Amino acid sequence: MIALDATARPRPKGQELAELIRRCRDDLGAPLMADVDSVANGLRAAELGCAWVGTTLYGYTEATAALRPPGLELLAPLRAGLPETVSLICEGGIASAPGALAALRAGADAVVVGTAITGVDLQVAAYVKGLAG
Repeated sequence: MIALDATARPRPKGQELAELIRRCRDDLGAPLMADVDSVANGLRAAELGCAWVGTTLYGYTEATAALRPPGLELLAPLRAGLPETVSLICEGGIASAPGALAALRAGADAVVVGTAITGVDLQVAAYVKGLAG
């Protein structure tokens, strides 16, 4: 699987998203996951041939910089607009089982939990900082 930035951000050499997806699919034969920041970008990526759409970049683009992951509000409209054959992944900002359950109930087919279970160093640093007073 190749995951790619499917937001409206400019790409190197001005490459269009449609061309990038076509080349990945045709030249590499790999299934594609679109990392998106909005409903519109997710729907477009699916139309262009991505088999997975993830909310990975919600909160990380200029357009969404004021928003904080997870992008739960993206899930229901994406699920309603995506073909059944496209898997919807909630990725980013899932820090608890209730958060994961909320994402699944909102329409995600799967949830990615990252830093909450792998970022032990960040958790320790937060404790050290908090206890330093």
